[in-house]
Amino acid sequence: MSTAKVVPTPSTTLSFDATSLIKYKLSDEVLAKVAASGSLRSSSCRSAVWRLVLRCLPYETKDWEVTLSRSRNLYRTLKEKHLVDPHDKKFSQDPELNNPLASTEHNPWNTFFEDNDLRDIIGKDVSRTFPEIEFFQNGNIRQMMSEILLIYAKEHRYVKYRQGMHEILAPLIFVIYLDNEGFLHAKENDELKTLTVEEEDILNCLFCKEYLEQDSYTLFCSVMLEVSRWYEDPAPSEASKQLIPKEPYMRVQDSVPSSRLMEDLVDIGNLLQDIDPTLAKHLSSLDIPPQLYGLRWLRLLFGREMPLHDLLFLWDVLLIDRPITPLAKCIFVSLLVQIRHLLLTSDYGGCLQYLMRYPPIADIDSFVKLARHYRNPKKNAKPDVKLNNFSHITVSGSSHPNRTQRPQRPVAPSKARPELESPPTILALAPVLQKMKNTIRDRSNTVSVPSSPRRSHEPHREPIRNPQNNDNWTKEVQMMEEQVSTLQTRLNEQDMMCCQISKALEVCAEDVRNAKSSEQCAALAQTILELSKTLLSIKTVPVNQSPSKNGKNGNVDEKQKLREPPQIRHINEMIDMTSKRPQI
Repeated sequence: MSTAKVVPTPSTTLSFDATSLIKYKLSDEVLAKVAASGSLRSSSCRSAVWRLVLRCLPYETKDWEVTLSRSRNLYRTLKEKHLVDPHDKKFSQDPELNNPLASTEHNPWNTFFEDNDLRDIIGKDVSRTFPEIEFFQNGNIRQMMSEILLIYAKEHRYVKYRQGMHEILAPLIFVIYLDNEGFLHAKENDELKTLTVEEEDILNCLFCKEYLEQDSYTLFCSVMLEVSRWYEDPAPSEASKQLIPKEPYMRVQDSVPSSRLMEDLVDIGNLLQDIDPTLAKHLSSLDIPPQLYGLRWLRLLFGREMPLHDLLFLWDVLLIDRPITPLAKCIFVSLLVQIRHLLLTSDYGGCLQYLMRYPPIADIDSFVKLARHYRNPKKNAKPDVKLNNFSHITVSGSSHPNRTQRPQRPVAPSKARPELESPPTILALAPVLQKMKNTIRDRSNTVSVPSSPRRSHEPHREPIRNPQNNDNWTKEVQMMEEQVSTLQTRLNEQDMMCCQISKALEVCAEDVRNAKSSEQCAALAQTILELSKTLLSIKTVPVNQSPSKNGKNGNVDEKQKLREPPQIRHINEMIDMTSKRPQI
């Protein structure tokens, strides 16, 4: 017989593990407290809590084995029904009835070919699921996900399969797998010694890794009951068709909502107007309604807007607050309020980049508290959230497009010289120099904290700003631009001089061929020597150093300078543009 369960008091701090499922008398209120406190982030029972709040399992642990057996047997039946194999013995092997080329009504090959088309679509989506996580690159996991999605699509004809469902299934199968492995680890470490044999058998049935696919399907169906409203096909009624104005071009926000997804997005726009009118007005002036970017946010339950470990914590709170639609709307608005300082200072393209590639949230706990405050302001206090996003990177860790893509200044075309092809100049380094300039400017604006995930107990640190450093960096940027301009001018002058000397050498070569006396050859040799001296005189003159003037030891100094290696310039040293250029 199992011992009596303990009813946790409001002051009880639950360290949620496998024994807590048996030890405590659980309810929606208790699990809501556990989820909001973040205890499930380090728990090996997260999947069990999700199944309890979504009614996949009853709260009476003695009924778990029967419920699990029923759901697992149901999945086995559905798999035999929908995954058709024409070579199976249950189908007639008569060539006239079971033939890939036959067009009979009950030919199993017809269903097989239809399923193959759907398999291809599902397989392409599954192969793109969380590419940065090795778990989802496993062939068995991918096949398991494909079969679950195929069976769901055939069993739920009113929804079928829609792109995005694979990213709802992925976190579910990942959590169940981790909990199964965590339970085996707890058994190996003898952490279940306080349980009776009957209680341990119940947990063995619950966390059985052999039923990963079956349990994932059951949990996925329960989650889809909450989010299927956002995957339904739009089916406007006759009344709504009459309300649509007959205009050739119409904004999406001006049209009559044709589905529950669009209705919810309209409600989100109204909620944003109530919470933050300034931000709502700014986005409206740029013609960026929630219908433009919010389809993915709702359908994937914000799966692309935050890393997986933060997403699971968000789902802890979201799945317990059923129906999830009201809290999902508040989370949607919270995502906008989180980056309001970025949106208000951005144009149309910048806002779309931030909305399509949402900057990672630094403190997920404060974000969840903000969403819960919007859900119930009287019950949940508003947290103090300031600059809670890493605006310089995306969720995948790459540099954010709004930080790396800067408008390039057009470069004035140089004068065409058809006689000779111009050699490579410093313009070839323009992209590199521009990137260096942008990097310096970014560092001057904000020195941000590292992009590693922040723990819930760590306080948020404000970005360090130093006005004096900003001025110094600005001067550095201006100095670099002046140096680039100076170097380009110098190279252009050298190019022109080289072209002139080349023409003079060609003339001398022709005269050498036609020379008839030694005097003419001597004169040509003198001319070539002068051209050689002119080439040697083309060099960069450092600041505060002028060419040696004619006088005593002048030639010796010039020759000595030519032998010496070029000196390394100091930082920010400018080129002297006042020195006279040698004349040809």
